[in-house]
Amino acid sequence: GCVLVRDVALLRCAFQIKADYLRDVHRATAEFNPADHGVQLTRSFRALKVWLSLQTFGVAAFREAIARGFELAELAERELRARKGWEILSPAQMATVCFRFGQNDDVQSQLVDLAMKEEFALLTSTELRDVAALRLCTINPRTTKQDIIDTVEHLDQLARR
Repeated sequence: GCVLVRDVALLRCAFQIKADYLRDVHRATAEFNPADHGVQLTRSFRALKVWLSLQTFGVAAFREAIARGFELAELAERELRARKGWEILSPAQMATVCFRFGQNDDVQSQLVDLAMKEEFALLTSTELRDVAALRLCTINPRTTKQDIIDTVEHLDQLARR
């Protein structure tokens, strides 16, 4: 179906989701985000992609990929704990780890901005227990252990500038 509207801002008001874990997505207001203009947070017909993938690769491949994503988050946590100044706010779980550098909330925001500007890695922020946190999700099947090590090293260098 299709809906035509005169004021696109009304669609954004109706459909935009402003969860803490999505706050960096809304920083770039000049970009058109289709998720802000419709019912689904992502594009439609995901069920067919899942079904075809299960038929092609099998359930075991999915299990392995998910377990690998979890292991990469645990690796990121270990790498962060091994460096001074980094605090784990939420241990690795479900392929995500939340952390911060130092005690200044503004520093977390600056690190996200620098990471986005340099396009080295996708880093987002959120809020945990009333403090700004950095969030790293490691579920992408193309992410390697070396990618995680390099990303943490790069973030450490950015934080110490």
